[in-house]
Amino acid sequence: METSDYWSRWAKRRLSRRRLLTGAAGVGTGLAALSLVGCGGGEDGASPSPGASPGASPIGSTATATAGEPGKLFHRWGDGPHPALVAATARGGVNRCFGYEPMTLDTFDPHQTQFGPTYSMHSLVFSKLLKYWDAYHGIRQPDLAEAIPEMPDNLTYVIKIRDGVRFHDTDKGRQLFPQVAGRQLTAEDVKYSIERQMNKESPRSSLFYRMTQWETIDKIELVDALTLRITTKKPTAPFLHYLADSNAYIIAKELVDPAKDDMNSLDKMIGSGPFMLDKFVGLQVMRCARNPDWFAKNDLADQGISDRPLVDAAEFIWQPADDTSVEVAFRSKQVDMTWFSDNTAPDRVAQESGAFIDECISGSWINSRLLVADSPAAKSPFKDVRLRQALNLAVDRSRLGQQIYQGSCQLVPPVAQALVGWSLPLEELTKRPGFRFKREEREEDLATARQLWEAGGGPSIGTVELMYPAIPDMMKAAFPQFQRMLKEALDFEVKGHLDPTGYTEIGQAALQKRMVFSFNLDNGYLEPDDYLHAYFHSTGPKNSFNLSDPTLDQMLEAQREEFDQERRQQLVYDIQRYLLDNVVARLDYVSLINRGTRWPYCKNMQYAPWFGDIYCRADVWLDSNDPTFQGRPA
Repeated sequence: METSDYWSRWAKRRLSRRRLLTGAAGVGTGLAALSLVGCGGGEDGASPSPGASPGASPIGSTATATAGEPGKLFHRWGDGPHPALVAATARGGVNRCFGYEPMTLDTFDPHQTQFGPTYSMHSLVFSKLLKYWDAYHGIRQPDLAEAIPEMPDNLTYVIKIRDGVRFHDTDKGRQLFPQVAGRQLTAEDVKYSIERQMNKESPRSSLFYRMTQWETIDKIELVDALTLRITTKKPTAPFLHYLADSNAYIIAKELVDPAKDDMNSLDKMIGSGPFMLDKFVGLQVMRCARNPDWFAKNDLADQGISDRPLVDAAEFIWQPADDTSVEVAFRSKQVDMTWFSDNTAPDRVAQESGAFIDECISGSWINSRLLVADSPAAKSPFKDVRLRQALNLAVDRSRLGQQIYQGSCQLVPPVAQALVGWSLPLEELTKRPGFRFKREEREEDLATARQLWEAGGGPSIGTVELMYPAIPDMMKAAFPQFQRMLKEALDFEVKGHLDPTGYTEIGQAALQKRMVFSFNLDNGYLEPDDYLHAYFHSTGPKNSFNLSDPTLDQMLEAQREEFDQERRQQLVYDIQRYLLDNVVARLDYVSLINRGTRWPYCKNMQYAPWFGDIYCRADVWLDSNDPTFQGRPA
């Protein structure tokens, strides 16, 4: 039977959109979108929002419409300029939605967790030096910093902290941590928060997953109480990203247990962000109340958004397992927006209710990890690269995408397509064996897979244990098909090992390099370095493959040191090609295009490629004058 033409239609649409963005022949895919970062304003030449990096869409910009047509797509985040914000004419109320935020799988410590839902809670509570305005296009803004750091040279960053930033001041905070509540945040807090994650002597050093980012730092000097100078050992192109990354939160030293070096307690969730943690009940609800003393509350006052956050609280209710419950709650306006397990549901619900459809390209993706060399904890059956190449060809990505995401997905090279301009171009990717989708191409790929499997000694491997998660439900449901796919293509038997916690067992096995084979959903990231260096460098904290490739290490280090954006893009492309041709340690399959419904009264909802962006809820407001607001419970 002819394979679905979904991929070809998506590739054409994506390519067409990117060509529209470039507006000129000969420019690499997505490069023009990236070049907007440095052009000093939106497409209409307006000035960016206060404190924004050049290229950030200002409020009132004409780059994108601020209102959609009910029942239709409002905006696809990641496929065009960031929508302009709408000036607020009302404030108050509780913004409610479904989500996975009421879950922690490892720790509440902002520097030690590696799970997305926890990032989101932290993003409401804590602040960073910089933050992303548009993560899809790499556009950053100052957060705690007064401005984007000055760079006298490619090794030096001078950072001035805003004056008057204070840690949350609540009755509970004053009772438990009187030395922190209401205290001013200083450059010393920034220095401690970074150096903590560089400390190899810490009993928790293995849990500082971003240690390899901070290892580039040579020294941090305090110029004065609100200014610091960071000097790196060598040029580090993604360093500003490190300051804005999902876990670059600035914490108070007094909240950390000095013996254990952790702050794994809900009571210690005291930051300087736009919201304060009010309630957390695991697998039920996470609620944060507005911080009336937020340092950035009036940053957008001259553009119609003042005294932020605009809502009294943001509440995240555990996502129901069945779409019927989700739809009932949405239609009765118990939640202001929601996602569905069935990605086709938003079309029907929006048409019937007059809601908007929101879409966002996810940076997370479904993949498999392979142990490519023996480790002290496990023997690898996949040392021969031909076996790994055979598995890569055997997996039918189109079938996976149809089953798991009903076709609302995209192919994924080593850097996800959510990072515009960094992912290997689709027109190249869809010509590669394993990523091709026409019937005759699939038949050719399967024949090659069998030849490689035979030549590499695959038939003698026997049954291999494969780890897969119980959360989200779609992964558990998809495993039997994945298992059959390998059996049909290669006569290869895998025995499933279900991690009932979701990712606790998988995470531990990966850390200890004893996970031989996996089928899992991985985190999304905001910079190509996070998809590459952390996983594939011989010292990378996510190198569960036991991979050590000197050539690859040199390539990964070279892209880190290249400040010229176009040259760095080519290096990132070359790394992805090398991984697909020569390494094949991580088999990348498909990534979700999130599709949800949102009531038109809910203004300024924004999205990013992965968890950790919901500090943007500070801009959300509920328009009681909108006709769809009628009937919404208080």
